[in-house]
Amino acid sequence: MRTHLSSPRPQALLAWSFVTIGTLLNAHAGGEPAEDFVKRLRAANYYDTAIAYLDRLDEFPGVDFEYLKARELERSQTFIDAAFASRSTTDRDEYFQKAEDSLKKFLAEGDSPRQSEARLQLGKIQMIRAAQLMIGEPDDQKRALARESYEGAAATFEQIVESLRAKLKEMRGAKIDAQSNPEEAARRDQYKGEFLEAMMNSGEALIYAAKTYPDPGKQAKAQLEKALVSFTDLSEKYSDYVQGAIALLRRGQIQEMLGQPAPALESYMRMLDTVDAPQLREAKFGATSGMVRLSMSQSPPAYDEAITRGEQMLKTARPDERRLPGFAELQVDLAKAFLAKSKDEANLKGPERKKAESEGRQLLVAASKVAGDHLETATKLLSDLGIDKLADEKQLPTAEPPKDFEDALEKSLQIYRASEALIASIDAEQDPGQKESLQDQLEETQSIGIQILRQGLTMISVKSDANLVNQARQILTLFLYREGRYREASVVGMFLAKNAPSSETGLNGGVISLNALQMLLRDDDDNEFLVSTISSFGDYLSKTWPDDPQAANAKEIRVKLALKGERWDEARELILEMDSGPAQASLRRLLGQYLWADAIGKLQAGENDAATNLMQQARDDLKAGLDDVAEGLADERVMSAGLTLAKIHLRLDESTEAEAALSNSKYGPLTLISKLGNSDDSFASDLYGTELQVVVQLMTSDGANLDNLLKRAGGTMDNLRDSVKGEDASKKLEGIYLRLARSIREQLDTAAPAKKAKLIKAFRVFLEQVAGTTQDNATLLWIGQTLMQLGESTMNPGETKAIGNAAELMTAALSTFEKISGEEKSSPSVIFQMGRAQRLLGQYSASINSFEGLLKTMPTMIDAQIEAATAYEQWAATLPPKFAPKSYAKALNGAKPDAKGNNVIWGWGKISKQTMGNEKFRDTFFDARYHLALCRFLWGKALKNNDIIKKSSGDITMVAALYPDLGGNEQRAKFDALLKQIQQASGEPAKGLDAQKKN
Repeated sequence: MRTHLSSPRPQALLAWSFVTIGTLLNAHAGGEPAEDFVKRLRAANYYDTAIAYLDRLDEFPGVDFEYLKARELERSQTFIDAAFASRSTTDRDEYFQKAEDSLKKFLAEGDSPRQSEARLQLGKIQMIRAAQLMIGEPDDQKRALARESYEGAAATFEQIVESLRAKLKEMRGAKIDAQSNPEEAARRDQYKGEFLEAMMNSGEALIYAAKTYPDPGKQAKAQLEKALVSFTDLSEKYSDYVQGAIALLRRGQIQEMLGQPAPALESYMRMLDTVDAPQLREAKFGATSGMVRLSMSQSPPAYDEAITRGEQMLKTARPDERRLPGFAELQVDLAKAFLAKSKDEANLKGPERKKAESEGRQLLVAASKVAGDHLETATKLLSDLGIDKLADEKQLPTAEPPKDFEDALEKSLQIYRASEALIASIDAEQDPGQKESLQDQLEETQSIGIQILRQGLTMISVKSDANLVNQARQILTLFLYREGRYREASVVGMFLAKNAPSSETGLNGGVISLNALQMLLRDDDDNEFLVSTISSFGDYLSKTWPDDPQAANAKEIRVKLALKGERWDEARELILEMDSGPAQASLRRLLGQYLWADAIGKLQAGENDAATNLMQQARDDLKAGLDDVAEGLADERVMSAGLTLAKIHLRLDESTEAEAALSNSKYGPLTLISKLGNSDDSFASDLYGTELQVVVQLMTSDGANLDNLLKRAGGTMDNLRDSVKGEDASKKLEGIYLRLARSIREQLDTAAPAKKAKLIKAFRVFLEQVAGTTQDNATLLWIGQTLMQLGESTMNPGETKAIGNAAELMTAALSTFEKISGEEKSSPSVIFQMGRAQRLLGQYSASINSFEGLLKTMPTMIDAQIEAATAYEQWAATLPPKFAPKSYAKALNGAKPDAKGNNVIWGWGKISKQTMGNEKFRDTFFDARYHLALCRFLWGKALKNNDIIKKSSGDITMVAALYPDLGGNEQRAKFDALLKQIQQASGEPAKGLDAQKKN
């Protein structure tokens, strides 16, 4: 809206009179303060008056000469300010045109220190005018005009670049000293800043010009490639400047538009690797958006990868960054990934898809509250979801300032009651859209409460009632906590607890503070200061309010922190300090389950003695916590703890005690599952799988009734099958059986020899009986896998072929696999297991044929590739000398070429290449490199070819040079021993890797 001098408001006219009087006084005192006067007029929206004054500037005495020379530049700035203040599109366009005319006139008047500033301003006006033309749905004519304006802006910025490049080169030659010539140094810095800004603006103008075409990547290739050259130059030569870093983002965006995903990804990643400066944060959001889009552009869209990348960046956002357009754009791009996931009916279940849609919707709602180019897309996507977001949605309202503290408290109490009502409505509401709207209202309401309380608390005085002040602080703590402002909530709540000891208000503030500290720790679980603060403050609460259940909760938090930090003795000490009762018993059970989890980790690491010690502690803690459960008061957590206790007894070879734990009247899961049910679908299958192992272990006891136990085991198997339901029940059951087979193998590996032999015999009797009576494919697969595990457990270290009892078990496994019928018989898991059983039985040709068929359809199944290479390697060792070399060569280089000549079976060489650099396959890589060297060595020995033998030495020394640790001590020892064999066979000193290290 224009403000004319001819009709000012009375207040403005009065202000104008004072300004004029001040101006006249200053003019007499020391010359006309024209610059200050014009700024004041613009600030008061008196743009026409400012223009009129500038037009008559040469009539006033004492005006600074440099300012007088820059009159057209000042006119231009006034027109620009007027354009931004105008609500009329016609007036705005007119003002921009006048601003552009003034700038051109200023530039035509000759040299001035502000020439580059004027050109920058001109370029920006051209950009703004072009952007105005692209608002809404522009037709071809508007697109052409906008393109012309953008390209004109690019040309303007390029002129600045070339002009300043020459000046900076001249200054560089002059070697300006900042101390002796500060003015010239400042001018150089100004030119450098304007030079970089012009380079950036030139490239951006070209990008916008390209976007005036419907398909920029195809129709505006020339503009994009020219912009890419500019941004590449900027990012490579000036990477230490903000503009150089941001240029990496623009490079990626252009490369993405040109259909160059790999270079675009590299540019985006380089942008993210730049220093985490505030000026670059929005660019980092933009780079992450680009990476999300690249993931989604794959076929099929890699939505999980996109979601991981996007969520990681969103989590780093600071509160003040959540209103940035770049942050909102990332939310929209991430929402698209979630919505794509929600439509993946082929791979995801209904609840997973529904959750993904909800995540996407929440992101879009949040993004739609921020102004920016993303808004149109966000609104459309929400509309597609059936949610109408008003384009002019109001921002969070601000509250009237309270009159005094008492007024603030009264208002905050009203807001508190309103927020409680909203929370109740949210909990009761079923419609997702309405629920979202209510949540927004709650956030608005609580934000007003925080604002009012903060203002009110600044108004307290010595006369203010201390109880009322603490009540206000309690409400403020609660609102801050609900708004997710945990750090502020913890500070206010802690102050309240220590300022009002023994009062209910102080306790409530302290409890909220403690919860807030826990939430902070959730996001930064390695923060030692937070852990220490929670521990000491929790101790204060429990001592200050010793009889209050909420304060007792503080000690529970300390226990859980000790458990999280794996400080088992400290946790037990804190638990035993508590009064006997349900809380203490619950924490004792929790300690036992943590110890059990730690014991499993120790077992997997091969630390059997430490694992046994931990299991014994876990058993005692769980038993103590479970014995305190009152009859008839058990819940699902108690039932789960009872199952864990049974598993521990089983591991400790206490089968009678394991049976008692499963069947206990108070906490036994076999007793309770029919009464309580279970919310976890996997619990029942875990229970019956454990019972099955207990029953088999009971078979090894002296005087065991084998017939009764076999009958019970059969019933347990039926329960196990019945516990798995749904469309993919067979697949789930297969996975359960596989885990059960592994568990049995682990149990056998830690059993004493005599016990192990009994277990194997009992398992075999049971498995063969079930195999003879069932036609269930999943059960047959499990039986075959378990028989294989039993067979392998009886093989001695270093044995490659099963003999004796191991061979009998393997043969039974193979026979079981062959009973599998229908499509399941040709499933990858069945073929893999058959091929493996054939290899372990020494049926190498059959094994290789099995793996060849499997790998034709699944060439990247690494486990199968390893098995096939191993089969060739082990077969070679059994063949006559004239055939062995060929088999070693196949183990090394691969075999079974397909129609294109590519080997279906890779061999150790390709396995090592395919797994190199992938942390997931780190052990596989080193194992493949070991076997590669071994096969070449044995191949050379079989051929009696010393050159091949020596080459196998290089296989080891080369990988040792690249990876000195060679995969760890155990693997390194294997490489060392093999290298010594190779050196000895080559007629060299057998010095191994130590000599290599010295060299």
